[in-house]
Amino acid sequence: MTDPALTALWLRITLAFGFGGYKKWQYIDIDDVKNSVEMLLSNPALQNDEHINKYKRLSSKQIDSIFETCKKNDISIVTPSDEEYPERFRHLPDPPSVLFVLGDIRSVSDVPSVAIVGARECCDYSASLSGTFAASLAEHGINIVSGFARGIDQRAHLAALEAGSVTTAFLGSGILRDYPKGTMRLKKLISEHGAVISEYLPTSFPTKQSFKVRNRMISALSDCVLVAEASSHSGALNTANHAAEQGKEVFVIPPHDLYDKRFDGQSELLLDGAQIAVHPDQIFEFLMELYGRK
Repeated sequence: MTDPALTALWLRITLAFGFGGYKKWQYIDIDDVKNSVEMLLSNPALQNDEHINKYKRLSSKQIDSIFETCKKNDISIVTPSDEEYPERFRHLPDPPSVLFVLGDIRSVSDVPSVAIVGARECCDYSASLSGTFAASLAEHGINIVSGFARGIDQRAHLAALEAGSVTTAFLGSGILRDYPKGTMRLKKLISEHGAVISEYLPTSFPTKQSFKVRNRMISALSDCVLVAEASSHSGALNTANHAAEQGKEVFVIPPHDLYDKRFDGQSELLLDGAQIAVHPDQIFEFLMELYGRK
């Protein structure tokens, strides 16, 4: 059962140290947050630290306001002290200290999952294949994970919904922020068949950095990552790099044109040892073998 006092403590830590990032984890033991905070506040060497001072200035009214906003909008607050917190996140060097969730995080936390990522301004070839892969995997009950951006991400989410399977959307903004514009209804649909997850306050605006920060969670929740279209500096490539660092398998849909810069990231991944994916069954068989070993 969720302890409101512990949730409030995690909110204070997150607001003081920021969303994402490593610094808080220099001081906080994810499994012993109360003692960590007590030691932190009593450490003479840290009394002038900007984050500690910010922590002390936070009022109960500010924390209560977050609780009220979430309750009003059916948003759950999940912290590392809760049973629902995904075990896969605990192994990250910078695990999210607070998750805001629309839907049921338990339905997507410990199930076979594939991240499908790619460009916002994708070509028809990539969009079609990402939808085909997502639909086929979803028909097997696989959780389709992506970043809710227009293009490949939303194509993957929609294909999973059409197949009647669960899907997970990780946001680079707050859940209540209509971003991309006109997608609040899609968030609601996803929440009814999985979960919409953000580590940012519900009304937070997106930033360029916030999308990169959320990518580590996309790969962490997934058993493998499928890259449908990626240039050399794309967010999809960033997600694939997180996956490689986390020891996850990376699959790549073959580039439509080897000389088109829109596909340079896929070529780079294949040269680095990623697996070429020409049929959804390859990924399904990989998952069956993976779970057969567990």
